[in-house]
Amino acid sequence: MVNLLQLLPRGKQARTRPDSLRRVRVEVPREPPATDAVFLVLRRMRMPLVVVVGVFAVMTFGLSVMPGTEENPEPLTVFDAFYVISYTGLTIGYGEVPHEFSYMQRVWVTLTIYASVIAWSYSIASLLALAQEVTFRRSIQLQRFSRKVRGMREPFVLVVGYGQAGEAVCRALDDQGRAFVVLDNDPERVQRLALDGYSTDVPGFAASGRDPRMLGLAGLGHDQCEAVLALTSSDETNLSVVMNVNLLRPELMVIARSSEREQAQQMHDFAADVVINPFDRYGAYLVMALRRPAGFRLASWLMSPRGTELPHKLEHLTDGHWVVCADGTFGFEVTRDLESAGLDVVLVDPADGRPDVTDAVGFIAGAESDIVNMAMAAHARIENDDLFIAIRQNSAVNAAPLRAFDADSVFVPTELLAREAVARITSPNYWSFIDHVLHEDDEWDAQVMDEIVAAVGDEAPVSIRLDLDQTHAPAALRWMRTREMTVGDLLRDPDDRETLLAAYPAVLVREGRRIFTPEREMALEPGDVLLLLGRDQDLQVAQETLFHDSMVEYVVTGQEVATSWVVRQLQQWRGRRSARPAQRG
Repeated sequence: MVNLLQLLPRGKQARTRPDSLRRVRVEVPREPPATDAVFLVLRRMRMPLVVVVGVFAVMTFGLSVMPGTEENPEPLTVFDAFYVISYTGLTIGYGEVPHEFSYMQRVWVTLTIYASVIAWSYSIASLLALAQEVTFRRSIQLQRFSRKVRGMREPFVLVVGYGQAGEAVCRALDDQGRAFVVLDNDPERVQRLALDGYSTDVPGFAASGRDPRMLGLAGLGHDQCEAVLALTSSDETNLSVVMNVNLLRPELMVIARSSEREQAQQMHDFAADVVINPFDRYGAYLVMALRRPAGFRLASWLMSPRGTELPHKLEHLTDGHWVVCADGTFGFEVTRDLESAGLDVVLVDPADGRPDVTDAVGFIAGAESDIVNMAMAAHARIENDDLFIAIRQNSAVNAAPLRAFDADSVFVPTELLAREAVARITSPNYWSFIDHVLHEDDEWDAQVMDEIVAAVGDEAPVSIRLDLDQTHAPAALRWMRTREMTVGDLLRDPDDRETLLAAYPAVLVREGRRIFTPEREMALEPGDVLLLLGRDQDLQVAQETLFHDSMVEYVVTGQEVATSWVVRQLQQWRGRRSARPAQRG
């Protein structure tokens, strides 16, 4: 994925939500829906502990009344008896103290050894049996998970659903050093968190996102929680998450996945920020590829993983009819999108056999089985080698053979969902630029695409956000107090200002208003936010320039000045001294 996560401001203030359906403020429930582990141990270990204590008490009392030897006829005191029984019952064995025992005392100590071994064996066996119980282990895991979440001191995202889409989102968050918490109802998926190679120990727990108590334990009520992603495969569960966020934490951003239009509408009723239907999105993107190829190329390129080359332009695909061989919601959504674009579309059920694609210009294999899709696509390619073939990929396991088949388009619902969700939730300015590309005309998109390629090359760029404030750009602010600095000045190389950095100004945010593709001659102002696209190293150079007065002065004026503040002040003083005689003349 593209570098989207670094633009989200840390610790941002909660926003207001006038569209919340909440009428009464209710605290987010955080009490665990399971028995506390300590009380569970005390209840289950009550009888074993009674047995151990009873054995020690009886043996202590018995030893204290046993007669001693002829030399020491007095019985042991209760304290001495307790001392002997303590190290005997614990199998430590210090010997006979405070003096040698009589035969009666030794017999009693022997009975103590066997009785204590039996009592301890019973207790240990009960404890091991308790440790193997699912309820006890779940209780321990729940308390450990709750402590981790409560101890988080940095902003984090709550991800509900750790399927393919959830995993893709989590990897993107981890790549940028962002914290997140995972909640999924499949224990095997949660166990994978420890094996997926994340840079930190990610808090995760196996539970349903429908339970508001579990959402509370997962951090919904935490002050550092800044967004919620509902990415499960169940629309009802995602709706429940959206509902809980709207009623309990309406100030949080929530993005949900949906495959049914009715469920999506219900999510919008609960003011979900974004509801993503990957099936509907794919149809819309495919139509855009046919009707507005430049806009599609640019948008898909910007949302592609780092280093992805600019995709080829699709041509001559609007003349002729399309064949969609799909089942379920996917076929319905794609067919409707293609028909709304004025294309001739035929929807075929995969159960009816291989469709006739001899005279078609495009074929979409969208069954729920990757094997069926591959078989249909192979037959279609044999029948019509010039056919545009799109394949739906349902499982990441089949990525290698699909890549080898080299279809014209591979639709991965979870990948499309993850890209858009991450872009929206972590980089509002970056997504606003992509959204602007999607809604502009093809001529504008083609021009911007050429400008970006000329500036950064034909590999997918990364992005960086430059905040022109005292914290993130102190040198630039000092300069702008008295002189002008333009967008183009920031794009100059501080080692050679005649060389431009591999960077492109995408968005300038000024007083809440977004200016897309600002002119290089546009003057910057304190408080501006500039979004740049480009290569990693060049973007870091542009960011570094904002912190050094000498670099700022050089890229603006071309005058080379000393790096040290003391030397710069000395140079300015000498300049003023040398200017005084000229002024007198």
